[in-house]
Amino acid sequence: MVRVRGVAVGVAVVVMVAWVAGCDGGGGKGGPSGAAAKPAAEAPQPLVITQAEAEKVFSRYEWERRSSMGWKESEGIAKVVTGPLMAERKADAALRAIQGDLHGAVAGLVNPAFAIPAERDQPSYPRSFAVFSKANGREDGPATAVHYFVQEAPGGEWKAAVETWVATAASVPLEAGDVSPFAGLAVQLRKTPVAAVSRDAAGAAVLSPTAEADRGACGRFADYLSFTTTDAEPQSAEFAQGPLTAGAIGELKAKAEHPGLKGLVRYTYKHEVTGPQLPVLKLDNGTSLVACPLLRSEHVEGKAGTVSFTFDEDSGHSTLLDAKGKRWRSSDAKLSLTAVIEVPAAGGPGQAEVAACNCRRPQLLEATGKIAD
Repeated sequence: MVRVRGVAVGVAVVVMVAWVAGCDGGGGKGGPSGAAAKPAAEAPQPLVITQAEAEKVFSRYEWERRSSMGWKESEGIAKVVTGPLMAERKADAALRAIQGDLHGAVAGLVNPAFAIPAERDQPSYPRSFAVFSKANGREDGPATAVHYFVQEAPGGEWKAAVETWVATAASVPLEAGDVSPFAGLAVQLRKTPVAAVSRDAAGAAVLSPTAEADRGACGRFADYLSFTTTDAEPQSAEFAQGPLTAGAIGELKAKAEHPGLKGLVRYTYKHEVTGPQLPVLKLDNGTSLVACPLLRSEHVEGKAGTVSFTFDEDSGHSTLLDAKGKRWRSSDAKLSLTAVIEVPAAGGPGQAEVAACNCRRPQLLEATGKIAD
């Protein structure tokens, strides 16, 4: 949060999550399965990882996360995490170490359900699969966690690259300030639930036949979120508008439009797709589920370089910049976020919809600034 001439400019986080009935299949309570029965006429198709091996990968990840990845740095992080999630974990640990906040309860993840593609659909590397799970104590609660695990090369370790949440049953609004029960990140979820992951006759998760085109939605959403607050509000005919699109843009713009401050501070947001290529899962309703790890570059400056501002002392920016008692001309930051987009079938009706995103409260990775003279 930024304060300009003593006035706070911030964004209220509103979190909507869903009451989850669970995903179809086995491999965990109410979740997808990688080992459903197959018709006798169909030859077995090997999966990119067996159900038993995937269970071990997830258990190892969960053990390291609970024991060392909650609020503090550990060598265990690198053993089970890679890509954008690695950057987020290290940045969060560094911030908490500076702030002295090294303790805190971390919700366990239970009832894992696996969406594992067949080798025929991922013949080369990297290979990947997804895990849907519930927060311990909230098994019948509003949201389902989704983790994407990646194997970079043959024989390599499987590591979690991206984490997010989706609603898998009709959602209900929570009170302002409520967050997802994982890592303290505010992930806002669409009210409409996502459908179950499609399965072939052998139980393998079906990947979208138009995966490359589907992933294009990530770049278009990154462009949609990229704007300067003095410009006109971004528009997009591709994405269904709602709290996760126009609402998120409105809150980003509001940082520079606090009453009495409009025009004095300007924010510029740029987004780019980052991280490994993740599987695009086909859903039973014919749509595709695309996970989009994004890197945000955020620049803020006073009008014409003459207006200075301060950061709230308890903000991540203030922590990294050692900004207490200081005034700034400008600041630059890198932040990590993940959007989950449901893309309609090629040539099918409807718009792409953002099913989940921590667009309003991403993980701060780094920050620099120019102190006012």
